[in-house]
Amino acid sequence: MNILHIVYAKMWGGGEQYVYDFCKAGQVYAHQNHIALDPHQTDMIAKFSTVAKTHPVALQGISKYFVCKKLLRLIDSEKIDILVCHSGTMAALCGVVKNLRPQIKLVVYRHNVTPNKKDLYHTWLQRKADLFICVSKLVYDLQIKTAHKEYVSKFQLVYNGIDTSVLTPRDFNYTPKPTFKIGYAGRIVENKGILVLIDALKRLRGQYDLDCELSLAGKIDKSFAEKYETHVKNSGMASFIRGPQFYTDMSSFYKDIDVFVLPTLAQESFGLVLCEAMYSGVPSIATSHGAPTEIIQDKVSGLLVPANHARSLAEQISFLLTHPEQYRAIAQAGHQTVQTRFTTQIMMDKIHQLFTNLLNY
Repeated sequence: MNILHIVYAKMWGGGEQYVYDFCKAGQVYAHQNHIALDPHQTDMIAKFSTVAKTHPVALQGISKYFVCKKLLRLIDSEKIDILVCHSGTMAALCGVVKNLRPQIKLVVYRHNVTPNKKDLYHTWLQRKADLFICVSKLVYDLQIKTAHKEYVSKFQLVYNGIDTSVLTPRDFNYTPKPTFKIGYAGRIVENKGILVLIDALKRLRGQYDLDCELSLAGKIDKSFAEKYETHVKNSGMASFIRGPQFYTDMSSFYKDIDVFVLPTLAQESFGLVLCEAMYSGVPSIATSHGAPTEIIQDKVSGLLVPANHARSLAEQISFLLTHPEQYRAIAQAGHQTVQTRFTTQIMMDKIHQLFTNLLNY
């Protein structure tokens, strides 16, 4: 089957990683994946070109209102069977394309924890789309609760997954280093709970008298930079924080840390980095707020803490450091959970079947 993905984002994030992993895993089924993205995104084009055929199309700014004809020519020339929309910003354009090429199937992804709206536009989009894929049960439950009843059957749950081929699990008899390293990976923004994590670090070094440091993998959002730097300075923890820095090889990041923390304040629609850490054999802690509760079984495959609660977070990190048997058991159970439920191959097996059913319908 020939699949065209519409990618809108201006920077690499979870959605873009999803498309990349989708295309890579789809090679097993001989999928012919095509990706339309803005020509200004040269770095993305270079990366995506290793797993799919890329097509520069002006999708950003006012130009996006004049690309319909180009997309139609692309669909015709490449004999596209399925059009996949990964961005709400591009949904209207994809709906128009579907209207003009009714023979193609339109698949719309729901990557975010947002309800369906009942206005005329969103009703029209639900009617035009052939399939909505939700990346977690949290997202799925919200979608079917707010969808028009006649379109509920179009929504399907397919858990997100990670590419395990780029990760190397550590020995499950691993013993934490003398200087205990706490890791976080993702966007450095306030609603990810970074400031709470810094406060937990301060408690660990003060109240718990533990030799530990924090490693941050990611990029600071410009709107958050000043607040982050002020908080770090006021906390007195600057000398115990490594990064933030960008990693081209995340496997090396996970090998270097002793515990992974996802302290998000907002509801996560899934948790790719959480799965990566767990698969790598790193005991992981997440807030009990959103889809991470679908990934972690508390005190079995990981630990869950309340959101925005530095004291609880510090307590659980300390627990892992001071209980080596539980540390190793949680590491092994976390790895097993991801291996059996949240890999790209498991994800693509389900998507391939859904897409095949669409084309045969």
